[in-house]
Amino acid sequence: MYMVAPDHILVELIDPESGDVRPFDVGATGELVYTALGREASPVLRFRSGDHVIVTSDGRSGGVRTTPAVRCFGRTDDMLIVRGVNLFPSAVQDVVAATPGTNRVMRVVADFPGHTTQDNLKVLVERAEGGDPKGDAVLKSNIEGRIRNALSVKADVTIIDANFFEKPGARKLSLTLRKMPELRGM
Repeated sequence: MYMVAPDHILVELIDPESGDVRPFDVGATGELVYTALGREASPVLRFRSGDHVIVTSDGRSGGVRTTPAVRCFGRTDDMLIVRGVNLFPSAVQDVVAATPGTNRVMRVVADFPGHTTQDNLKVLVERAEGGDPKGDAVLKSNIEGRIRNALSVKADVTIIDANFFEKPGARKLSLTLRKMPELRGM
């Protein structure tokens, strides 16, 4: 996503923890903050978007665009800290979605106070439709290894039946549960 209309919207990249402004250097990460420059009746001043982004182009590399480009990879309000590692549930979803034998649906169970834990990450993963429950142990091990290798976090994965979670439809989906659901018949 490129930052457009710099004459109308001032975009800043900040550290989500401290609020300090960061430069739009390639590889920099942070939260986007917007200020609408032309609005009079309902001004928007330093609106914190909650989008956690990485800068993919600084606009100075001689390309067609002269404004920075960013890629959103999570929400700052969704971020968890697991054994000192900052982790976005969307990153776990990307790993699960790339794993054969799942139907790409998962939830992180953050049943601890706040956003920080020293325990293993609890993840519920739906088995693929028509998948054999006899293969759950292998699937569990495969997913745990992929999460550990990709995200540097040890996970405790529970394989659940396909279509356990309700389909979200058009509404926004939360990948984080604050309490473990009742796993019927498991």
